[in-house]
Amino acid sequence: MCGIAGAAGKDAKDTVQKILEVIKHRGPDGIGIFAKDDIAIGNVLLKITGGKKQPISNGGALTFNGEIYNFREMAQALGITTDSDSEVLYELIISYGIEEAAAKSDGDYAFAYTRDGNISIVRDPAGVKPLYYSTGNGFAFASEKKALIGRNDIRSLKPGHMVTFCAGNIIEKKITAFSIGEKLAEENMAREMLFKSLEQSVNKRHYEPCAIAFSGGLDSSFLAALCRDAKLYSVGMKGSHDIGQTRKAAQLLALQDNLHLHELTMDELESALPYVINAIGSADAMKVSIALPMYFASKDAHNDGIRVILSGQGADELFAGYKRYESMTAPELESALRKDLENIAQNNLERDDAVTMANSVELRVPYLDRKVVELALGIAPELKIYNGVRKYILRLAASMILPDELVWKEKKAAQYSSGVYSAMEKLAGKNGYRGALGVYLGEIKQKEPIL
Repeated sequence: MCGIAGAAGKDAKDTVQKILEVIKHRGPDGIGIFAKDDIAIGNVLLKITGGKKQPISNGGALTFNGEIYNFREMAQALGITTDSDSEVLYELIISYGIEEAAAKSDGDYAFAYTRDGNISIVRDPAGVKPLYYSTGNGFAFASEKKALIGRNDIRSLKPGHMVTFCAGNIIEKKITAFSIGEKLAEENMAREMLFKSLEQSVNKRHYEPCAIAFSGGLDSSFLAALCRDAKLYSVGMKGSHDIGQTRKAAQLLALQDNLHLHELTMDELESALPYVINAIGSADAMKVSIALPMYFASKDAHNDGIRVILSGQGADELFAGYKRYESMTAPELESALRKDLENIAQNNLERDDAVTMANSVELRVPYLDRKVVELALGIAPELKIYNGVRKYILRLAASMILPDELVWKEKKAAQYSSGVYSAMEKLAGKNGYRGALGVYLGEIKQKEPIL
């Protein structure tokens, strides 16, 4: 996991150095730049898998952010010995080309490959790892949008897409996507297949030491039960629903010793607001209130020497967790879920990546594993909402390992259950912005940026 950057044009190497300086928090373990003619790509490294330095170059050059979970199998197929997923990705590109390399890679990634004066940038099909690019003032890309501030026409690379910069032209192409198999409508089979696929997903994302962003709800409790050695990080205002629920859930799971509770004070919240707003690049009250608990959870994990944190992101969009799904017909629900999955990167993943990587912690999302997603897309909508119960099939799968009290508990929105949203409203009032939280947060955003 790391931060990547690149540029084409005059002073490309200097441009990349400046971009990497802005995102250096993403990679405290090293920095590297490859430059040739008027093209440069670079990397700041957070060492998780292997010891290969980046960018990797031998004719072409690669800079890579993310994890390829099947890299050992791919290395064996390629006939190479390595502990580096980035080296395997490079060899896959050399052997098969960029599109086939992406298709063979089971993981969460954003990468750039340059050769013969061209740069291609690629993002995984769910959009777990962010990547932004600009075509104004010369082509440039970076793992974080704020690193491109000052440039024109900044865009987020679409999940599953490749953009190639070639002789001043931009070519965009979709190269990977989730496939949908036959409909799965038999309850017991769906439950067992879902449990197995999630178990495999958690196992491949396990890293020691590991953490889970824990609210005590269904999604995070399922992860905790599948990854029992992980530390559980819970954040909320004193007396909030999440603080009480996580205590109870940890006790029901017999994981009290793994629980790390952080009861936020108003002073902590106020001090963190500029950092969180800067990290996510938004003063939207809803986004900020959701980002704050994840920011503190990853900060606490980092302070405990942890570099990987799992979250339940994606479960609602795959298994119909939001209340607005309840009134939909089966075809409407399928369409809405597919649309929400397509937008999850922009709506949620980019925000969560920004606040966790602000603390040099890698976010992993087991529910968005390719096999889990493709299985979920094939499960009949009638098994996702049954008799008014949202996430019905996920609850059945979780019941194989969770106590009923956690399986059937209703979801509360994170921004409210943590108490953070109402606490921000109180801060706004204290600072002279009563009833104007958005204005208050906007004023914070307008101040000198924290890079």
